Amino acid sequence: MKRFLLISMAGICLAGLVAFVPHGALATITISGSDLNNLSYRPNGGTAQYVPGPPDYALLSTPDAGLAGGAPAAYVQSSTIGGASLGTLSSLSATYSLLSYSGGDGNQPYWLTYLNDPNTGGYIGVVSFTGPTLDGLSQIHVFYDFDPGALSSNTYWGDTLAQLSSTAYGTTTFGNLNVYETGVEIGDWAIDDSIGATAEINSITLSPWTAVPEPSTMLLLCIGLAGAGAYRLRKRAERQS
Repeated sequence: MKRFLLISMAGICLAGLVAFVPHGALATITISGSDLNNLSYRPNGGTAQYVPGPPDYALLSTPDAGLAGGAPAAYVQSSTIGGASLGTLSSLSATYSLLSYSGGDGNQPYWLTYLNDPNTGGYIGVVSFTGPTLDGLSQIHVFYDFDPGALSSNTYWGDTLAQLSSTAYGTTTFGNLNVYETGVEIGDWAIDDSIGATAEINSITLSPWTAVPEPSTMLLLCIGLAGAGAYRLRKRAERQS
């Protein structure tokens, strides 16, 4: 009877575990302090690096912020935050805060988001021109990386991110494409090439992104039952010997 009860409880536990533990959940996360060291830094002709504090910050700097100069960037990837993924474009919103900034012509650091293209295996770049906030109202420019023939360089210039998300792309929409990485970049501006720019990023917040499921109470119960079962079997073996 006790064996039957233990087996029944284990079965209920496993069934409940499958039903209870989510395969992914939406969350909001802020990357700041020493966690900024986990960003993916790309100098791209300038400087992009983590600077330990206090205060800690992500440094982007280029002596030439024009179209022929550098465009350093710091990207968030799923591995940066321990997530299953960064979700789809339609579910992504983000913002950054700065300790300081200098740049020619009043230009601000901008968001650059890369999407996985399921058709070619390349990346679709989405640039936001609206400063620290990336959301459905952001004015964007779309370009294609690693396959220039797939999209013209000026495609979807000036649309909002919400308009792009609902736009058809192949058999799906841009909004349903998975985000490979998103980050903050400076440079590549249509200004005098002799003007430099620097940004010290204090924090980056993503909302929502896809979280990795954490151990639940149900999982702990399963572990406890497994331990109890092993203990009973060992005691029975000792009595029989």
